[in-house]
Formats: sequence, C-alpha cells, structure tokens
Amino acid sequence: MMSNYRIYRRKQDLGKRINRLHNIEQLAIGILDTGTADQLRESLDWYAEHMNYSLHVVTQEGRLDIPQMQELYKDVTFLVFTTHTFTGEKVNAVANECQTNLFLIVRSDLVLVRFDGAVLLSAMAEVDHPAAYCSVLANAYREIVPCVRSPRLVERELDPGSRFPSLEGKDSNTLYPIYCLGLYDRALFQRLRGFDEDIHSEYWQALDWGIRVNLLGYDLMVNNGLLMQFPNRESVIEDRSEAPGFLRCYTKALSVHRGNGKNLARQYKGYVDKDVYKSEVKKRMIWLQKKDFTTLIEQWPGEDA
Repeated sequence: MMSNYRIYRRKQDLGKRINRLHNIEQLAIGILDTGTADQLRESLDWYAEHMNYSLHVVTQEGRLDIPQMQELYKDVTFLVFTTHTFTGEKVNAVANECQTNLFLIVRSDLVLVRFDGAVLLSAMAEVDHPAAYCSVLANAYREIVPCVRSPRLVERELDPGSRFPSLEGKDSNTLYPIYCLGLYDRALFQRLRGFDEDIHSEYWQALDWGIRVNLLGYDLMVNNGLLMQFPNRESVIEDRSEAPGFLRCYTKALSVHRGNGKNLARQYKGYVDKDVYKSEVKKRMIWLQKKDFTTLIEQWPGEDA
C-alpha cells in the first residue's frame, strides 16, 4: 500500500552511517507531534540529552518548518503525513521506518517520567516476552490513573474494564495500549500486522490490535518501569465513541468461537462488517486464534495474579 507520508532522514555523518550498517540498533523512539511547536522542541531537546537512541518525529504537513528543524536536530528523522491521519497509522509508520529491534511510542504533550531500561529491555530480550509494554499514565497532579484494561462484554458491547497498575514493579496483563503508548517488539508488531488503518479512531485501533494480540496467544503488559505523565491534563479519558470502522474491531474480536479444540466462525449479531468477516475472520483468524473472546475473559489474570 502506498504510504501518505514523506520521510526526511536524519543527517548522520558518513562514519556514523557506515557503523550503523553493521550494528542493528536496539531501540528507536517515535515522538507523535500532538502538542505545540514549543512542546515538540522541548521534547526533542530532552530526548536528545537523556535518551541516546534513534529519534523519529511523526507530524503533519504544515505544522513545522522541516528544513529548519533538520538543521536544529540533525540526528532526528521526520515522518510528515500529507493528510490528517489517526494514531495507529502513525505508529505503523514508525515501525516501518525505524529499523530497530524495539520502538517506544511517546507524545510531545507528555513527559516520560520513568523508563527503566534495565528492567524493560532485559524483559523484552527474554524468549517469552510480551508483544509490548504499555505505559502507566499519570495526570497533571501526578496521580496515577486506572490504565490497566481487561476484556469485558457489557450486555453485547465491548466495554473493557479498568483498574490501577501495580506500583511495586510487578507486570500486569492488559488488553491494549492506551493512546497506543508503549514499548513494542518491532518484528512481532509487524508480524501481527500492526494497527488497522481502516479504523478511524485511536481507541478502536488500539483495542482492535490489543484483542488480536491476546487472541493470537501473546501478552501485553503494564509495568511501572514505563511511566508517562500528561502535565496539562487533569483527566486522562479515552474517546470510546463509535467511529467509522469500529465494526472491524467487533468482527475480528467476536466472530471466532472455540469448542472441542477447534475454531468455528459465526457472525456476531448486530456488530459485523461482512467484508472483514469474509477476508479476515474466515481466511485468517479462524486458523490462527489460540482462544476466543469468551475464553479470554474467563482466563484473564485477576488483580492478585
């Protein structure tokens, strides 16, 4: 598929570039340009000083003077979208371009309070590592908000449960990364086909990806070694309203039923995208899923697990 962004690559000197050909970098940081120009510059200054990793800024045409920014930040790659786009597509772009083992997604209107590299990077190097570590989130008052999600159906609607994370360094299973913020295994992210760009909602993109990860037998974790704060937001609330493409999430999440060790496809009444049912569920998900959504709810680790 043709990408709708332009790439302005970092201006490394030749020696650095040759060295990098022989060494795959471990981590890239994708900074989503979600605040003011001043906030972006403050973020870039901070990351350049404190996080010696490959930096990628994802922005939209017309927001920045790119040649000027390239002069100021020679080691930063800029991914500039030509049209309005949703967060999942921006994250997909970082995954496509970063060429690293792991990538961390942050935003210019938040502060990375804690990144415990010793814990997170070693955990992601384990054979049985999670697909991603999703960030613990705090508001303007430095209060941790409920950012651990669990699978839940209320009547017939997807309505994930929420609770607070452990603040004792323990991993907590979570259903999806809120605002897509987290530390991702790049190869696994791409093997799981990234975020669905035909869903036009940050929340539904994240929920769709997270459910898919869990149904395919992988884990998503929250650990307080990764903590981000919104310094200007008193409340940190997702927009869960229905949006174009949200039925794609329902269809992939709820159309496969497992019984006697076998998967069966059956449309989830009232919440189905028939094209997705034919192309995704019957051709892919039915063969790949390790469990169905009902089993996911039943087997979900409790608060003390």
